[in-house]
Parts: sequence; structure tokens; C-alpha cells
Amino acid sequence: MGTESSLSSQPQRSKGKHSRVLLIDTDGSSYYTCYLARGLSKFKDIILYSFSEEYYSITGADKEKGIEFHYIKKMLPKGYSTLKGITRVLLLYFILLGALVRSNYDIVHVHENLPTFFLFIPLLKLRRKRICWTMHDVDIYRIASGITGKLQLLFLNFVSQPRIMMKYSDKILVHALSLREHLIIKGVDKNKICVIPHFDYKFLLEAQPKDTTGKYNNVGNGGNYVLFFGSIAPWKGIDTLIEAAKIVREKIGEKFNLVIAGTPYEGYREVPFFENVLGQDLKYITIMDKFISSHEIPNLITNSSFLVLPYHDSFRFSVSGVIPLAYTFAKPVVVSRVSSLTEYVEHNKTGLIFNTDNSKELADCIINLVENNIKCLQMGRNAYEKVATEMSLETCCALVDNIYNSLGT
Repeated sequence: MGTESSLSSQPQRSKGKHSRVLLIDTDGSSYYTCYLARGLSKFKDIILYSFSEEYYSITGADKEKGIEFHYIKKMLPKGYSTLKGITRVLLLYFILLGALVRSNYDIVHVHENLPTFFLFIPLLKLRRKRICWTMHDVDIYRIASGITGKLQLLFLNFVSQPRIMMKYSDKILVHALSLREHLIIKGVDKNKICVIPHFDYKFLLEAQPKDTTGKYNNVGNGGNYVLFFGSIAPWKGIDTLIEAAKIVREKIGEKFNLVIAGTPYEGYREVPFFENVLGQDLKYITIMDKFISSHEIPNLITNSSFLVLPYHDSFRFSVSGVIPLAYTFAKPVVVSRVSSLTEYVEHNKTGLIFNTDNSKELADCIINLVENNIKCLQMGRNAYEKVATEMSLETCCALVDNIYNSLGT
């Protein structure tokens, strides 16, 4: 995974021009933004507006002296309804207005589709502030099915105006070259798009015990099941995975078990999705259809053999944090041939790649690793080395810092 520039990745703390960054996350990306703030605080003074106090603590950002933290969510209504959604957007507007007017900063860096932020672009341009925007998804996904999903999609586009953001952001950060190409097709100036790797999840390891050599005990242990982890959504290829699982179980028997863990897409709660897909009582498949907390993640991944990402091609407009998460715990991955996924996987070295929607090929990949534990463990070690050298928080934040430094006036 490379970058689209020759920016140096050597950390250097710069306290001159553009030394203060106002970093704002969106509800749902707080773990990423808080961890980013922790890494960037080695280079810049950070003012962090976050939707999560929990992730501010879990990621270790709360231990850094260079971060001024503001908790957004305490000022917003709890629960979800149409009225509360509208109220949240209105209140968020005034919270952001206060942050942008009262804070002392040179660059404002926002994440994903932050509601109402586009309204402040004229003010920021007038005050000669620089705007950076990280897009984890270059298209907005529906979070529900049917008419509800369509209305949500319209509402999100209306309150965040991604096309205006694309036009007026000084730099747009994405996590895959394929996402950069998609933005260029959309008409975005290629010179403003920067590609940086998705960084590690080392903060999840830091609370775990270490052995006498200083290595984390939770890294690289052998597991006893194959794991699908993350939101259970239509574009995640669960149907392909289930069909592959049936083939694997038939061929190798009780050696194979599958765990599917994550929050279901709203549409899956409206119909008996798992019953329809499974078709029968498959006891070798365990479904944990719930939110998996950060405290549960280490054991869940450590006890797995490897992770599988059977995503459909529609996922090509996004990048998955599941791959660096797996690599952090020294687990290889099996991924479908989706461009934004395969950029992170070295076939037969850190994982295996199969043709999208091909359950037979997926089954062959699973059998390959289940029946060859030595190969699986070695690929896991390769994966850990890759994330530690190419995708570490320090390396990625050095790249982001150089992007900031390039925004001279």
C-alpha cells in the first residue's frame, strides 16, 4: 500500500506555520479520529471535537498533552427519531460554529460526511483557514432498506453536501488508490487527493499482557474458528460466505467452524435474514448479531484462525478497517477481489484473494488455511510485520503531517 506522493514518512515535530489543527470527527468514526489525534499530537497541537469520550480514553489520546478535548455528544439529544435527527443537526450546527469561531487553529480536518460543515466553507475561506477532509467512503451508503433507506440517503446528502466538500476542500485524504481514481472520475482535482494507508489498531493490544520479551501475548496465537467481523450488511457478501461454509464443512468436517460477529444492517432486522440464508440449522456457524465492544474484540480475534472479507463489488467505493485490525493481531485475511481490499493484501503472503461472489473459490481458500496451520501462522506473522512497518500510526501520521505542511499560504 503506497502513497500518491513522495512525502517523507520520517516523524518531525513542527511547531511553526500551521502548528494547530482543529480535528472534528463524525458519529461512528470516533475510534479512528481519536487515535489519529493521538498520533498527530507528536507533530501538531490538536483541538479535538469528538462524539466519544470512551474512544478518547481507549485509544490513549487522553494521555497526550498536546490534545485539547471537547465532547460533542453531551450537547446532543439521546435516542433516534425523525424529530431528534433534525434537532441533532441544528444543534450540531451551533456547536461547530462555536468551535470554528472561538478556537485558535490553522487547519480544520473533518471526517466523513459531517452534517452542516459545508455551510462554514465561506467563513473558513474568508479567514484563510485550510480544510482537510478524510473520506473513508467516497459514496454514502444507505443504513436501512426500502423507503426508509432512500429517505436517509437523501437526508445525509442534503445535510452534508459531499459535492461541495469535494470542490472546496484543500486536501482530500482517502485510504486506497482505487478510491482516488473514483474521485477523479467524479471530477475532483487529482492534485488535492492524497492517499494514506489505514493505520493499525495497536491501542487494542496495549491493554493486553506482554511476555518477557515485551511482545503482546494476544498476537499470533492459533485459533479454532474462521471469523467474519464487522457490520453485517448487504454488500458484505454473507450469502457467498454461507455457501462457501457449506462446501468447506462437507469437505473437511469438524475442523471448520465459522463465527459471524457484528451489528446487523437495519434491513436484516426487518426480515428473518439469517434464517433465509442459512436455510437450515448449521451448528458450525455461530452468529453474534450485536455490537462488539472494544473490550470484546481482542479475545474474539485472538481466538480465530484468520478473518474473511467476502464483500461484493459494490464495496469498491470504501475501504475496510477489518484488514489492519486483523494484521494488528497477526491474523491473515481472505478477501474478495475488490480493488479497495486487494491493495492491502499480498496474495499468499499476508492473505488470500478470491474472485468476488465465487463461493467455490472462497471455500478453497478457507480449506487452504484451515488445513495448513503452519502456513496460516506464517502469513499472520507477515501481516503483523506489514502493519507494523507500512501502516503504523506513526508512519501514517507523519504522512498526514506532511500534507498539513504542504498547505502553505
